[in-house]
Amino acid sequence: MPLRNSNNSGKQPIMILRFTRKLSQKLRINALQDCNYEVNPFEEWYGHLFTANRIQYILFTNAYSLYSIIVPGKGIITLRDFIDLTFSWLNEVLKVDKCEMIMQKFITPSTEIIDVCKTNNRVILGSMNDMINQSKFFLSEFNLSPLEVSKRLNETPYSYLKYNNPLSIIKQFVIKED
Repeated sequence: MPLRNSNNSGKQPIMILRFTRKLSQKLRINALQDCNYEVNPFEEWYGHLFTANRIQYILFTNAYSLYSIIVPGKGIITLRDFIDLTFSWLNEVLKVDKCEMIMQKFITPSTEIIDVCKTNNRVILGSMNDMINQSKFFLSEFNLSPLEVSKRLNETPYSYLKYNNPLSIIKQFVIKED
């Protein structure tokens, strides 16, 4: 899967991964580009690194729906590691939510070309910071697994979604597309 940092002038599906500075440093990505072009709802994702109980985790969030997963950060030191592990976990969480067709129909076709970019939406980052605070609480106080925390995050309403939850947003999108 080629990585690129250029304008998507063609109609080929492309995945945009927007990383915070912390995550880009962990993955040894020196400079992130600005990417300001339109993509389909499941082609733009944000990644953020955080620590709970002295363990690193990565929050991976869809820009359209805020659908999110928590992935353990241990062993992820390159972009290839990140992509392989994160999309594997995403597939598992979507299966648990009975939305695995989203991976097959919308996400996997977009991963042939990936742009790694700077974050550009403070509202999404604000929602992600709220998710990180929730995640730290669930991981530390209740000793929940990353999968269980992901499920709770996706069932939580957010103001960015007009107080809908991420799981209902992706299910509504799938119904519209069928």
